[in-house]
Amino acid sequence: MSSKEFNIKWKEEKPQMNIKIRNQRHTSVVMALLLLIAAVLACSSGDETEKANKLVDEGNSAVKEAKKFVEEAEGLKEKMLQTDVAQLDEARATAKEAIAAYDKAKTQCKEASKKYEEASKLKVKDKFKEYLELKTKEFDKRAELVETAKGTPQALIDSENRSAFIGMAKANNERVDRLTKEADDLAAQADKLQKDNADISRSDEVSTASVATGSTTQLSSRAELQNRER
Repeated sequence: MSSKEFNIKWKEEKPQMNIKIRNQRHTSVVMALLLLIAAVLACSSGDETEKANKLVDEGNSAVKEAKKFVEEAEGLKEKMLQTDVAQLDEARATAKEAIAAYDKAKTQCKEASKKYEEASKLKVKDKFKEYLELKTKEFDKRAELVETAKGTPQALIDSENRSAFIGMAKANNERVDRLTKEADDLAAQADKLQKDNADISRSDEVSTASVATGSTTQLSSRAELQNRER
């Protein structure tokens, strides 16, 4: 091959090399852009723990409100039970106040359950999701418990005599005790899960405020004495 022919060939091949280099650079830029887009998408569709924590905080606030209303209802129920039989109208008025407080507590329990359920459906760690699902079930159960608890003051309103009230209240309290155990069992499962998994941080933790009701069925001794005297 002559020197002239070599030069000609070189000149012909050189532009092809430039095209190849430009193509490689273009491919690298495109790949870099694709990787950047993928990274942005990953961030936008990734962990939602912060959003879940906000919902947990809202649920915890509802639990605190529920606890406050339960305490109010239980206090009114106790006042009702301690009222003299001679003041039945007053006792029934107190019973209505207790029922209203129980209704408010139930609303807050349902609100807490709703917030925990919403949080559980977000993209969070599996154990945190499982934990939130348990708390959702727990506060659904506590809402049912509170709804059942108001059956005792309602029994006083509906009953025609003391023995009828005692029978209705006793049956209702048995249901309350059963639901309390079921709710407490769910709470215990959630607590164990939280303790066994350090990746459920303190900020993730659902409020441990207890929402429970008593199962008092006894009338005051003075009321019982007056009833016997009658």
